Amino acid sequence: MAGRFKVPFSGLSGSYIPHFASSMVMIVPFMLTVTWLSATESDYSFRQDNYRLEIAFILTALISFGWLMSMVVGVVFDLFPLTHDSEAYTHTHSNQYLLINIIGQTLIMGGIFSNNLNLMFEMVTIGLVLLSWGLISIAWPSWKLHLDSIENEKNCGNVALVPALLIPASVLIVLGCWIFRQKTGMLEFGFSFNVVVMMGTIALTLILAHFNRRLSWNLVKFNDFRPVVAIYLVLALVHCFSVIMYERGQITENLANVTQSLPFFWAFFSTRPFKMLNKAIGSNRQPHSALIGSAQWYFLVVAIMSIIPDFDEGKFINISYVTLIFSTVMLSIWGSGLYLHYDHLHKSIHNRSKHHRLLVFNAVGVASLFMIGFRVTIFGDSTDLVYYVMRNLALFSMMSYMLITLFKDLVISLDTWHRVPMHHERYVS
Repeated sequence: MAGRFKVPFSGLSGSYIPHFASSMVMIVPFMLTVTWLSATESDYSFRQDNYRLEIAFILTALISFGWLMSMVVGVVFDLFPLTHDSEAYTHTHSNQYLLINIIGQTLIMGGIFSNNLNLMFEMVTIGLVLLSWGLISIAWPSWKLHLDSIENEKNCGNVALVPALLIPASVLIVLGCWIFRQKTGMLEFGFSFNVVVMMGTIALTLILAHFNRRLSWNLVKFNDFRPVVAIYLVLALVHCFSVIMYERGQITENLANVTQSLPFFWAFFSTRPFKMLNKAIGSNRQPHSALIGSAQWYFLVVAIMSIIPDFDEGKFINISYVTLIFSTVMLSIWGSGLYLHYDHLHKSIHNRSKHHRLLVFNAVGVASLFMIGFRVTIFGDSTDLVYYVMRNLALFSMMSYMLITLFKDLVISLDTWHRVPMHHERYVS
């Protein structure tokens, strides 16, 4: 082992730290931006009926292209050179992505704070271009890794196709939908593509990677891994096209809702959730990431929410999209990032935090969204206020918890950090 790794993975092992730190730092202005939109009377604040879809599109892109994606990229740069023994990734790629990503997020949030609609749209466009450029910049080393795996007959290049093809293609499509947003259905298509296709696929892949590769639970047979993801992608694309068809009056709302639920139902049942529970609970329970395990089950919650009729668009554009981001997607990414970090600390998997507080905060937020979807009014005239407080308190608590956790583990941790994470070979695809 020592002979193979004379040069420690092009020096990139451990490069997840600046990406995680970037994510941690950029959460703060994002929270301030959401608070500003909630509290002000600007033309595009949450208190107005206009531009709700545009703001939902922008905030979702800030999350999926920005601070949450930074953690995904951090995992990629840390693990891919190590597990695949490849020099496809370099510090130049890593630093370039970090710089462009932070500038792009800053421009978008600056545009929102400008309180000028036209200026905001212009700055958002520039910011989205930069965020897209940053994500496209990781496509080439990922593609080189895939080609290298084919040339050397290694079974390690398939997962590289996610950052090599799926993410760059997705960001270009979403960016195109924003640029051509005046055309009927384009914003809705881009919104759904961003959430359901790109982020949903990333979450599904991380869930499979955790239970199948890191823990070797074999929830899904190795030969079924790619078909599971491929079928999800097909169902997700069907939903995206149904959205634009609904906006153009070509199909009914009920049919669009059904197509939205199908990829989530598939993601849930195809990952063998009951087999996972059998290993995760009971007298013979095995250690795992509770965050990722919860993310798997939230696919079912989102699937059910997708077919709830009569969403109140005065509060959300699509409640199930919001729920997917702040439950399945966020928990799977944060869970994967934290598990990797504990691997670098060589902390026994039997003694790792389950992060139950984070799961409680998350459940409170999802409950408020779920009750909005069902139009539950058990609090009478105060119902809207109660749900607003629940939702914002949950969001603030989740992000604050993660901020404190990352700061403690990345900045003031006294644990010994190791360049080679424990059981790194299990990450190999």
